[in-house]
Amino acid sequence: MLYLKYFFIGLVTTSILASCDALQRDINLNLPEPERILTVECYLEAGQPYRVLVTETKGFFENLNACPLVKGATVIIRHNGTVDTLQEAIYFSPNCPVDSLFGFIPFFNADYTRFYNYGSASICPLDYDHNFELEVIDNQGNRHALGTTRFLPIVPIDSMNLSYKNGKASLLISALDNGANVDFYRIMLHTGTLSTSLGLFNIAKNPEFDITIDDARFFNGGKVAFGTDYDYEPGDTLIGTFYHINKEFHDFLETVSDAETANFSPFAQPTRIISNMQGGQGIFTSLSYSRDTVIVP
Repeated sequence: MLYLKYFFIGLVTTSILASCDALQRDINLNLPEPERILTVECYLEAGQPYRVLVTETKGFFENLNACPLVKGATVIIRHNGTVDTLQEAIYFSPNCPVDSLFGFIPFFNADYTRFYNYGSASICPLDYDHNFELEVIDNQGNRHALGTTRFLPIVPIDSMNLSYKNGKASLLISALDNGANVDFYRIMLHTGTLSTSLGLFNIAKNPEFDITIDDARFFNGGKVAFGTDYDYEPGDTLIGTFYHINKEFHDFLETVSDAETANFSPFAQPTRIISNMQGGQGIFTSLSYSRDTVIVP
């Protein structure tokens, strides 16, 4: 009887597996060609030359390690009656693929932590009264993007205070908010240095924290502050940076962060990145910030 019992169980199991196999069917999906959206990044820094990165979006299943640079574009920055047409980076070969990171000589920012494929020798002035306009014309792809921004006044760091617990230090960074305006901020904290050297280039270090703040929620007219846990040892160098940003940059950073989070979650809804580039996506903004350093004694 025991033999017949196991024989019956094996027969039923085989029948179930055979029926499941019969229900399996391979389906080939013809996915549409992904739309190539013109993507622009430009961060104005007073006293630094103009730099612009012009790329395009890629399909989800494409090589994500390759940067889809847009070649042959016309990139123009206009400000207070002055028109500056940026030069394209030098490529080693006219047939160099646009997704190669090693086939051209890029432009860099001041600390060599970001690269760009369009640049100018003209120095960006500090002007709080006039707009800057960025226009990108993709001559090969028949695409056009336009953005506008201006400089915001620097909000100085009011204090960087240390407190102690069990032999370790916590840091509180604060600045005074102007209650007459709706303001947006970005606060970053680095330890040691802002970047690490890699031969001729530098790599920006990941911050201890990087947050964006809308003052209307909590801090309007008071102190804008953010503190850390008790994580730091004597001798640690703490570098705080307090950015005064516009709403467009605030929304861009928030939605980029949401999109990165959704990309790693099968249950999250896709996020649309908010951009201030008409006709494309990306960000055109100015960098106004104060920075201070404290060493844990």
